[in-house]
Amino acid sequence: MSKQELVNLIKSLKEQGCRLSGGRELVLSVLAKASGPLRALDILQSPALKKAGVNRATVYRSLSFLEKSGVLEVLRLDGDERLYHLNLHHHHHLVCTACKKIQAVHFCDSLRREEAQIAAATGFKVQRHVLEFYGLCKNCAAILK
Repeated sequence: MSKQELVNLIKSLKEQGCRLSGGRELVLSVLAKASGPLRALDILQSPALKKAGVNRATVYRSLSFLEKSGVLEVLRLDGDERLYHLNLHHHHHLVCTACKKIQAVHFCDSLRREEAQIAAATGFKVQRHVLEFYGLCKNCAAILK
């Protein structure tokens, strides 16, 4: 994510009435610069947060707030492990259970048809969905034959 995109995201959140403290903005910044999903510990140990003196409670409260606001997506792995990343466009994930590699995939057109069928059959109005596939990536599958 570019610096301008981060500025626009922060501006958009503020326009929606979200209160963004310095700690929340720093957490957003760390996530925006990341090349992939991060653990809370990775965020806590980032140089920007350490330099600013942001504490553990602020990071966890910020993560919770950003998840509830829809900006942040949480991937739940084995046990209680969670990975966080910005949810800027709708996508799904392939999660390798061996090496923990995560790959984004885009295929929602067929799911939208399924959502319409669910709504027609049950009267349930789908507001959103989350879908993650767990298995072995190509490399791990080849090694574990």
